[in-house]
Amino acid sequence: MKIRNGLRRMGNLVARRVKRGFGRCGEEGAALLEFAITLPMLMMVLTGTASFSLALYFLQQIGNATSSAALTVAGAAGVGLNNVDDPCAWAVSSVTAALPNLTASKLTYTLKVTDSGGTAHTYGPTKGSSFSCTAGYSLEAPNEPVVLTVSYAYTWLPVLNFSPASSLTSTEAAVAE
Repeated sequence: MKIRNGLRRMGNLVARRVKRGFGRCGEEGAALLEFAITLPMLMMVLTGTASFSLALYFLQQIGNATSSAALTVAGAAGVGLNNVDDPCAWAVSSVTAALPNLTASKLTYTLKVTDSGGTAHTYGPTKGSSFSCTAGYSLEAPNEPVVLTVSYAYTWLPVLNFSPASSLTSTEAAVAE
């Protein structure tokens, strides 16, 4: 038994001298400590990057839907579609059809129609899908702009329990034909 304990002490002594020779004395938990410090920072950076990328993706989708809806509303007046008696409702249905993954209650719409005298009539801002302006159709005039603004209340991914809400907004104009 005494021989075994003596060999252990000798082995420990040799191991300590080897570590000291390589300059690793007292660094047994350094890598674990560095990992524990850098992991939360890495997770914050990854979460922030994902949230920012998702916001840019939603902004692009909202811009495409707004552009399409503005062209549809302006073009409907030019060809004289009689079933388009509410350009605001048409814009809402066009945007919500193009954005099925977004919550409709977080969308806000504003439509500005310019009449033949050059006067701009603004409808909205209206939140949700109950946007209506039946007088807007009779005011649309050829070669006059129709401006549609769509905003989406975007909530960022939470980083350290900090989740601000901001608005992603897209404004598109089209000329009635």
